[in-house]
Amino acid sequence: MADVGAIKRIGAVEASAEALREMVASGRWPDRLPGTRVLAGLLGVSPPTAQQALLELAKDGTLESLGERKAYRVTKWDGKAAGGLPVMVKRVFILTPDDIAKTADSGRQVVENLQRLLANSDWQVEFRTLDYIHARTPHRSWDDLIGAEPGDSVIALYGRSCLAQWALKRGVQTIFLGGTTDGLPVPVIAVKSAIMLGTAYQTLIDLGHRRIVTPLCDHPPIYSASIKEEARRRLEAVGAPYSPAYHNPESEYLRPDVTWSIMESLFKRERPTAIVLLDWQELVTVSCFLQHLKLTVPQDVSLILLNDQNNAEWYLPTLARFRFPILRFAKRLKAWLDGKWEPLPTNSVQAEWLPGDSIGPPPAD
Repeated sequence: MADVGAIKRIGAVEASAEALREMVASGRWPDRLPGTRVLAGLLGVSPPTAQQALLELAKDGTLESLGERKAYRVTKWDGKAAGGLPVMVKRVFILTPDDIAKTADSGRQVVENLQRLLANSDWQVEFRTLDYIHARTPHRSWDDLIGAEPGDSVIALYGRSCLAQWALKRGVQTIFLGGTTDGLPVPVIAVKSAIMLGTAYQTLIDLGHRRIVTPLCDHPPIYSASIKEEARRRLEAVGAPYSPAYHNPESEYLRPDVTWSIMESLFKRERPTAIVLLDWQELVTVSCFLQHLKLTVPQDVSLILLNDQNNAEWYLPTLARFRFPILRFAKRLKAWLDGKWEPLPTNSVQAEWLPGDSIGPPPAD
């Protein structure tokens, strides 16, 4: 029998190093590589394995270490891709507080439309997931987890002021798709929830409602304050007293048991005749709670969702809600990336009101 020789085994480090060489050769990172954790995610290996692969490329001179806890710099890429043509790589990082598949429909649709608009451009889109929603200050780990450098662009879904602080300190141009900056100079593209709430409350008030509630769960203080102010203004304009604890009960958490507990407390105090909700998941729990009490929509309680949700068309009776200008959002984000950004006076885009059949006059007491 012929001797076929020993089979060479390629370990995870060698395979990762070769994959990194191909990425560098393609011009994916013309200057610096992202952090070890990001690379580990891209390669599907552990951070220690990714670190060993980086050391291999540093040994052969492909990369240069910039020091402990610093990104590696490319030394052997000549600025040309296959065919000898110059490559101008522009990176945009899409940040989400949860996996993109679990992101709210509206945010996910905007990102999908943006990707289509960038399909034939020089922009390289990369995704990162980190929980900046509940952070109070920037985390040192974000430098490695995000991997963005000055010259890169970042689009963050539902951004927070701590992320704005990080972007400004790092010198990375950043824009928020929804969220709040607490006055920091980071642009925001969004529909303004307080404007939608005003439309919803006025519609209900015109139908005769006064016991209207909107729970505020897991929202930034500045956001909650704008919602409470609009609710107070609409109710007091028709002589109805406003109670923050009743009309806008708050919680630090957004969970089914929290929403259920809030509903129990409200209905024990004085049964609401209308509920305006900011989140689709909240609406599901509230609907289950109403069914538990054998109450019907809208005969006993009117419901409105201040959001855009694909699944809403399955809700019966037809759900009163808003439709977001998804494509317009995506086009404005692309304009920002291309340096053609023109801020709107309020940074907000108008949502379309869809009345639906889930609202009606309050029941007679």
